[in-house]
Amino acid sequence: MKTFEYTISPDAVAKDGMVSVSSICGYIVNAAHRAMMDEGYPGCVLSRCTFEIDERPREGEDINIIVNSGLNNIVTLLNRSVSITDNEGHEIGRASIEWLMPDAGRRGLVPANPSRVTRRFINKFHGIFPDIDGSAGLQLRIDMDFKDGAKDCNDFSVALKKICDSQYFFLARSGAETLCRAMLQTA
Repeated sequence: MKTFEYTISPDAVAKDGMVSVSSICGYIVNAAHRAMMDEGYPGCVLSRCTFEIDERPREGEDINIIVNSGLNNIVTLLNRSVSITDNEGHEIGRASIEWLMPDAGRRGLVPANPSRVTRRFINKFHGIFPDIDGSAGLQLRIDMDFKDGAKDCNDFSVALKKICDSQYFFLARSGAETLCRAMLQTA
């Protein structure tokens, strides 16, 4: 178990004064990536992330991101569970992140900065569903699945489909190639 401390920076804050959803997810992936590097897995690629955000802290507030080693199938998959707490130790969110070993295939994102790429897709999602950051009282769950090609594609289109009032499906594509699929649920 490793704990990483972050202070919510001004550039990570949404219009409502609280950390944006993409920024808190970026902090989470950054902490998990740092833990993987510390554990001696520098070449792993991001495959899947699930984020559950109960509360979004304000600018200047401190958060702790606790990364626990999970299921390790050293041949193909490394799983890390994450807990996010405020400065008083109350849990404000959680995440599960799956990493693939490089020899397991080419699927996933390059390990250089997976938090930046994750934020890029969530920001695109935000662009077509702007209430993500404005729903301060809502709990959010975002489940993202990354595909080969997401690592270096800067030109992509996005689509959003409303499943019901609290559930949305997101798809990012470059031409005919799917880069990222995501599901957003609010409670």
